[in-house]
Amino acid sequence: MTNKWLLKKGEKVEAVSCNTTMVWTVTVGTKGQIVIPKDAREELGIVEGDKMMVFTKHGKAIGLVKSDDLQELIGYMQQEIKDASILS
Repeated sequence: MTNKWLLKKGEKVEAVSCNTTMVWTVTVGTKGQIVIPKDAREELGIVEGDKMMVFTKHGKAIGLVKSDDLQELIGYMQQEIKDASILS
């Protein structure tokens, strides 16, 4: 089975816009490190020294959130859940 989302080594992909979500491809280095793409850092206001929260979901996804932005993100998520329950 071919996964259309996998990129060949050296292949580049441009950021894809999905509403407010941006998607980039990164590579995990030998020490488990990744480089957050410059466009993502700029859009999210991430600068050297920022503390990041790392979270996982269903053992299949990983996310990063600036520690300073966590409470605001939780507020957005709670509102989206509330809005979705109203529409159901």
